[in-house]
Amino acid sequence: MSRVARKRSLLAVVPVVALFLVLGTAASAGAASGDAPADEEAAAAESTNAAEIEIPYRETAEIQPPLPWRISDCAGPRSTSALVVECDSEHITLSAPDYDPEAGTTVLPVALTDGSVSMTVAYRVSLAAPPAPEPSPSASVRPVASGSLLLVPFSDLGATCTRCGGGAGLVAVGVEPAEAGTAWATATHLVFRASASFTGAAEVGFGIADEFGTTGQGVVRVGVYRADSPLVALDVAVPLDGSGDAEIDLAALVTAIAGDDVVFVSCGAAIHGAAACDADGAARYTGTGEADQFGFQVAASGEQAHGSVTLVPAGTELPEGTAFPSSGPVPAAPTDADDEPVTTLFIPPVPAEQPAVGGPFDAFIAVLDRTAR
Repeated sequence: MSRVARKRSLLAVVPVVALFLVLGTAASAGAASGDAPADEEAAAAESTNAAEIEIPYRETAEIQPPLPWRISDCAGPRSTSALVVECDSEHITLSAPDYDPEAGTTVLPVALTDGSVSMTVAYRVSLAAPPAPEPSPSASVRPVASGSLLLVPFSDLGATCTRCGGGAGLVAVGVEPAEAGTAWATATHLVFRASASFTGAAEVGFGIADEFGTTGQGVVRVGVYRADSPLVALDVAVPLDGSGDAEIDLAALVTAIAGDDVVFVSCGAAIHGAAACDADGAARYTGTGEADQFGFQVAASGEQAHGSVTLVPAGTELPEGTAFPSSGPVPAAPTDADDEPVTTLFIPPVPAEQPAVGGPFDAFIAVLDRTAR
């Protein structure tokens, strides 16, 4: 063991040694004076003095006493908690197959000896939540005319999420400056309504929440400008065919300034499938059959606009409160102060470095990898 590692282990044990001195004194005093029961005083002391161990999500943590101390009994820790996956005289390995927000803290007693002196050390073991979702929106500025709506598709927020199996949560967290407009979330888009009296740069803050409520935040940059006849690109919902594919005429979704040719600048990346657009605005989507989405960008006469295509399995009903300009008015901004995330139609991909699901040997493999270093 390195000198640094020994020092860290010693620092973890020293407060707990003090704990047992306190416990012994508190128990004797309580019995003699008839004050609070000894177990209550012990619990109070334990909560402030016990060593804290947090197990990273689907990884391992170790209890490793400094020399000359060694673990004298593995039966106690094993019987106390299923989090103990390995134990010998030199260390205890802790792991959890999954995160449980209701798990709380487990007090793990560990019997130590240096050959002549024995003691029991309590460790408070808890589970770390999965990493927060990570949004990665484009740094480019999205144009929007004063007094109009900008619908930013969820796919353009670039989110990855370790635990969003039921659909990621989306919440608008504010607009800077506040006078630039208002923002809210739907099941498919982050919506920004630009103030009719504002022009200039603004930022729309948003959050992506996982199933445990852990939230990662990001910002969409917008540029609000005055325009008599702005270039408009619509946001539409399109059903997938039986193979999970769809063909879309993007040209039909664009309203250009009279006499100006529309240039299709790009198709954004879909969340799960692939979208390909040609110069005439014909788009072909191929996917897996699950709800998906991609955005597109057009330009004409020096102006730019963004639209989006939300792809849903045939027969799927969109959640209440979700609408598109092509099929009906977008709901007005909520009038209450509800800042709870809206569950979206989409399941973001898992970060590349995160396993999609845990296996029964994950903890064991992690131990082998660490030993091999």
